Amino acid sequence: MNNSKCKVYLLIRKVNLTPSLITMDKSQFELRLLPIYFKTVALGIMLVTFCFSLLSVFEIITFDKEVAKTISKSVFLIALLILAISKNKIEDELTLVIRLKAFTASFIFGVLIVIIDPIINLFFEGMLLLDKGVTELLIGMLLYYFFMFFLMKRNK
Repeated sequence: MNNSKCKVYLLIRKVNLTPSLITMDKSQFELRLLPIYFKTVALGIMLVTFCFSLLSVFEIITFDKEVAKTISKSVFLIALLILAISKNKIEDELTLVIRLKAFTASFIFGVLIVIIDPIINLFFEGMLLLDKGVTELLIGMLLYYFFMFFLMKRNK
């Protein structure tokens, strides 16, 4: 008897997909972004991180350099992420498409860096060996995202 309920439910939930286009409701197409004031919060976090880094470099605040470097990179990464997922003043469908294209380009950029970097280091026998970790890669990807987003937005 339980099987028959399952079959009926599956027949009711059958989805009719047209071959040329799959339509989505507006609620399905929206990204859940942070409110616009989070941009100010992210810029404030970046400013505090920059000040902390300067104070650490000039040894006004005594921290282990590796610990200070790790904290600065991690907090800066969080600030970039908050900035990336915050709404703009004008957030419409075109801005959403531009945002998604920029995220796609940023992801491709990150994958290419991961693939190309070892090959370059192999050819130059470690002379160009850069100590890139995951944090540096993600910061680079987010910076590339901002570059592509503003470039595409300007050329819309």
